[in-house]
Amino acid sequence: MVAAARQTLVQRWVECLAHPCLLLGAYLLWEAMDRGGGAVFVALAGAFSVLMLLEHFMPAMPGWRLGPRQRLVLTGLYLMTFVLFGVMAAAYEATLANPLAPARESLGLGWSGNLPMIAQVLLLFFASDLLYYWIHRAIHRWGWLWKASGHGFHHAFQNLHALNVGATHPFEIVLLALPMVLVAALSGASGEAVGGATVLVVVNTAAAHANVRMDTPVLNWFFTSANQHRRHHSRVFEDSNTNYACNAILWDRLFGTFSRGEVEQTGIGPFEPSLGQKFMLPFREPAFADTAATRAHRRDQPA
Repeated sequence: MVAAARQTLVQRWVECLAHPCLLLGAYLLWEAMDRGGGAVFVALAGAFSVLMLLEHFMPAMPGWRLGPRQRLVLTGLYLMTFVLFGVMAAAYEATLANPLAPARESLGLGWSGNLPMIAQVLLLFFASDLLYYWIHRAIHRWGWLWKASGHGFHHAFQNLHALNVGATHPFEIVLLALPMVLVAALSGASGEAVGGATVLVVVNTAAAHANVRMDTPVLNWFFTSANQHRRHHSRVFEDSNTNYACNAILWDRLFGTFSRGEVEQTGIGPFEPSLGQKFMLPFREPAFADTAATRAHRRDQPA
């Protein structure tokens, strides 16, 4: 009985404190390593290591444990997404930075580079997620955009884990890479600030997808937690159309799309598509799928 009580206490501490400790630890590590590019990778590697340990020893859903093959597939998908995201972000920066400079100056938006580093980082974090909130909400609203973006790929996985943050169709990276570059170009934030914001964004999205109970009072009004984002991945269609902000749940609270509740299963239907089927989702969804695209298709069918 004493051991059980101790375990319950530890789980409660993890649920309340793991999220802020991960964010603060990753940011301070990045600062301690002089904000270099290598510091970003070290901070992210450290955060993922902690999350995987928590998923192993204190899973929110014990039945969702990853097998070796599943872990290998998700790791491969994460690496693919990481590389493609970097290429797409670099392409956006090369094509948007100079054209947006006059707009930044005329609108008087170039002041953010004079702010303290933590303020620049938080500005990028919240503003970029505000843009993606509306993109993400539009994807779930319009069936054609759901299919065109391949967003079903990300939602098709049953049993959510931190590594699922990188399980994204290549088509969607066009939309994912845009907000941060756009906000940085318009605000005049420094390159270092982009690096710091990237650390917070990736660590927070990984934590939000983790199979770990995380729900920190006060923090969960501003930063999306695992308990909140797990609901967005629910197999129940109505529940999945809430909590669109992957990082700043503040936007869902402000715009009326926030919800809370337990999740029994994630995915887009009673079965999980194969990896090949997931890549083909922009063109063909399984008959068992229940998504924005399948519902739009049914509405368009003659009675």
